Amino acid sequence: MPRIDAERERWLDEIVTLAEGAALRKVSIDTLRNEGKRGKIKIIELSTRRRGITRREALKGVHD
Repeated sequence: MPRIDAERERWLDEIVTLAEGAALRKVSIDTLRNEGKRGKIKIIELSTRRRGITRREALKGVHD
């Protein structure tokens, strides 16, 4: 596997804030949370107060 692909995969699998995930998806944070509640995307519970999402998950289903 070429190095550039490994770096891309690592970048996609990084956990980011819901704000960054919403920006990648071009939706509001509330919409992102609602999609998580509906099971459309998976939001990760980092602690009792913090939530995150992988870039891969945030970009899933996004078409320009």
